[in-house]
Amino acid sequence: MIFTTKPSRRESIFGGIYLFFSMCVLPVLLPVANILLGSPYDTAQVNFIYFCLNFAATTVIFRDFLLQSLRDALKVPFPTAWYAVLGYLGNQTLSSLVVTFFLLIYPQFANINDGNIAGMLSENLPLMFIGTVLLAPVYEELLYRGLIFRGLYDRSPVLAHVVSILAFSSLHIVGYIGAYEPVHLLLCFLQYIPAAYCLNFAYRYGGSIVSPILMHILTNLVAVSVMR
Repeated sequence: MIFTTKPSRRESIFGGIYLFFSMCVLPVLLPVANILLGSPYDTAQVNFIYFCLNFAATTVIFRDFLLQSLRDALKVPFPTAWYAVLGYLGNQTLSSLVVTFFLLIYPQFANINDGNIAGMLSENLPLMFIGTVLLAPVYEELLYRGLIFRGLYDRSPVLAHVVSILAFSSLHIVGYIGAYEPVHLLLCFLQYIPAAYCLNFAYRYGGSIVSPILMHILTNLVAVSVMR
């Protein structure tokens, strides 16, 4: 299938500004604001606020793109769902191979972000479930697939893949820089490359941003179920 729609110029400009804010400013601003409160929230609650702010901002910024994508997906529901499932299965296969290889060369390897999420799930399962399974897939796909991958694809498919994969993988380790060994962070970064590529695949062949959103929801749902 071909892409059905793309973000408008206005959506791309404001989305790009928000992408920088969500990656570089919000993760610093929220913990500082939380410390200043008389009764600070726990880590799971702060992360839920982060999820909610990102979800609200991106769905407002990309509202026309998202609504049109939903309409397009409803017209051809089978390809939309089929490529989401194919992307999920591809990611599961590739990720398993990657992790197996990492454990051979670095036996103490464990995904830092997954460990952090598992800890927050034990703190507050309902909030973290909503945040990771329902909210994060929507705003992350709007930014990393809709804004970056779709925005660059017409210019250069290769550039679209490279930039979106690098940005998506960086998202999951940037908050841990300085707290863990560089080698460990690098392996965590590399572990997200199969997921990023398969999400791109689901979008490219599903034709609508709804496909990677569904794939992302399924991926996070299974991961959360295993972590519980």
